Amino acid sequence: MLLREERARCRRPWATALATVIGCLALVPSAGASAIRHYEKVSPADKGQGDIVGDGLTTIAARDGDAVAFNSRTPFGDTIGSGVSGQTQFVARRDANGAWTTHAVTPTPQPSAVQTFFAATSLQYYSEDLRTAVVWAYDLPASTDDTPNRNNIYLEDVATRALTPLTIYDPASSFPTVFGTNTLWGVSSDAEHVAFVTDNQMLPEAAPGVPNAYQSDHGVLSLAGVLPDGSVPAGGSDIVPANYRGAMSADGSRLAFTASPSGGPLQLYLRIDGRRTVWISQPEGSDQSDPVNVSLQGMTPDGGSVFFVTDSRLLDADTNSGPDIYRYTDSANPASDENLTLITQSGDVPNDPIAGAPLVGMSDDGERVYYYTSRSVLAVWDHGTTTVISRGVPHDGIPARLLSVGAAPGYARTSPDGIYLAFITNAPSRAPHALTGELTNGHYEMYLYRLSDHRLNCVSCVAGAVTSDVTVSPAVTSGSVVIEDLAIRPSFLSDSGQIFFSTADSLVPQDKNGVLDAYEYDAADGSLSLLSTGTGSNPTSFADAGANGDDVFLVTRQKLVKSDDDNLVDMYDARVGPALPEPPTTTTPPCDGESCQAPPSATPPDDVLGSLTFDQSDASTAKTFTVGRRFRVHGAAGSVPVRFLAAGTLRWSGKGLRAGSTRHGRAGTYRIRLLLSKHARAQIAKRGRFDTTIRLTFLGADGAEVTRTARVTFRAAAKKGR
Repeated sequence: MLLREERARCRRPWATALATVIGCLALVPSAGASAIRHYEKVSPADKGQGDIVGDGLTTIAARDGDAVAFNSRTPFGDTIGSGVSGQTQFVARRDANGAWTTHAVTPTPQPSAVQTFFAATSLQYYSEDLRTAVVWAYDLPASTDDTPNRNNIYLEDVATRALTPLTIYDPASSFPTVFGTNTLWGVSSDAEHVAFVTDNQMLPEAAPGVPNAYQSDHGVLSLAGVLPDGSVPAGGSDIVPANYRGAMSADGSRLAFTASPSGGPLQLYLRIDGRRTVWISQPEGSDQSDPVNVSLQGMTPDGGSVFFVTDSRLLDADTNSGPDIYRYTDSANPASDENLTLITQSGDVPNDPIAGAPLVGMSDDGERVYYYTSRSVLAVWDHGTTTVISRGVPHDGIPARLLSVGAAPGYARTSPDGIYLAFITNAPSRAPHALTGELTNGHYEMYLYRLSDHRLNCVSCVAGAVTSDVTVSPAVTSGSVVIEDLAIRPSFLSDSGQIFFSTADSLVPQDKNGVLDAYEYDAADGSLSLLSTGTGSNPTSFADAGANGDDVFLVTRQKLVKSDDDNLVDMYDARVGPALPEPPTTTTPPCDGESCQAPPSATPPDDVLGSLTFDQSDASTAKTFTVGRRFRVHGAAGSVPVRFLAAGTLRWSGKGLRAGSTRHGRAGTYRIRLLLSKHARAQIAKRGRFDTTIRLTFLGADGAEVTRTARVTFRAAAKKGR
């Protein structure tokens, strides 16, 4: 019914502008699916006659879903530079009116730089809102205060492309080969705090001739590799694993690093606020010798808990001689307090580059920890209690397929509360069946573990035999050179338990084309939905998603909206909510002065003008969500702001209104979209107004449900010329 109504709406004259940028083809869910989505074309119409890159890890979504970064192999719009193989990176952003504007962010490279290996221009990391980028490049001409004729690390303001160099060193020093590896060692959520390692002595207090860990805070450089007593280790300091963004806390106040205080085994330390250092791997048991084979595994976003592996017994409770996972929890007096917790007691977790890292994921508070062992056992440690999830989860050692938190893209994700674990693995080598009994023939499939009831199920397995692998990396183009951004970990598990992936297997009856299609599985209600159409000969790949799962970005050559009039690959947003008239998608041209102002909104239809009045008489919902008293909207549709004071789902319905829902993982102000039915629009045309009552039901993350009603009045306005 929804699909038929959406198509009918696309044929109406007043919806013509909408159909050019918003897909009126509703997504086709299976029974029980809870989200209504529509397509928004993100990439512009003019793409220089080239494809958006749809292979490899080149797409990064902003946490809130209102922006996405992607690559193109052909320049277009306001392009001023490119990197390896001529690729240019772009950021598309949704404005307040819903229009997507694309902006090239790759700076103009040094003409003498060879765009390969040691002198390439690359935007490695972004802030979570994609407003700041970390750039690795050779002597960019747009920056006048960097080090000439050398590789530098810069911060770039994405909107203005202004550059701030972070690495200033003696130009007479040797070529900084460590930068040639295109690695960074920790970035804060706003990208204003960046850590890196180089053997070039950038500050006089750094140890000469050896690598040192540095940290830049809002452009101010400091030495991070400092021991608890304030001394600098003669052998320098390092941060491993490289390209693990989580080595730095989200606010940039904490950074984990390794060093050898006296030439012995490397130890793990935590630099706090740039003023003090604590020894993370300090023994607290009878054996006070320096631990051996210490390796950082992960850190919670606030930096309060640090996980690591060592072969040594740091607590007397550790009775085996093999490697185990420990958790360090910070305290006021770490030198005397008991800060260590033994997470594993089997002594068989992997602790080498080939076998991989055992930490699969953890909750944000560090009280729930997922890990695997060298014997393919996957387990969870929950507030001190260990539960085996499966005894047959293979890991082949290929870095991209590892389940560990530092792998990119990595094949496992954990929700912030630690309730959900989504992971990809192939069947055990000795049998053709999946972990849960389905016939998979050795293909990689997506699994979900739910801690609340200890249930493990395969969300991508078909009723018959599986014929293809699940993927979370785009695969709709095949460029000769694949330039992947560093440390990208696509959000294929949302904060509330939605799982996104691509497969060529048909998982629902609507998927009929036999090529790669994108899917969504909702752990909350067990529903499985197509994110793509399931028709046509062109594949569609999942690329990334916002944290709350409302915005899922897809790459495809398929034309999902009427404005897509070419056969090139585009970026789309499969967004929660029914489609509404939006301003057209634009590409930012080179601008100057007043021409740089944001484009005006599209002219609204002139035949109908509506007004809504919400009755605030029911104040019981004020603690959960609030709605303004009066709004004016254009057309037979409304976009109404609602302030959520907690995480949860809001559903609405009413006579003459299309039902809808929206889910958000955190408090904030969002918009709900109201659409009138055909009968209601006829009433406006006949009587000049339509009155109804809207019912709003809020379901909190804690299970609490609150319902309220409000009166809504739509009024028609006289047409122009009358």
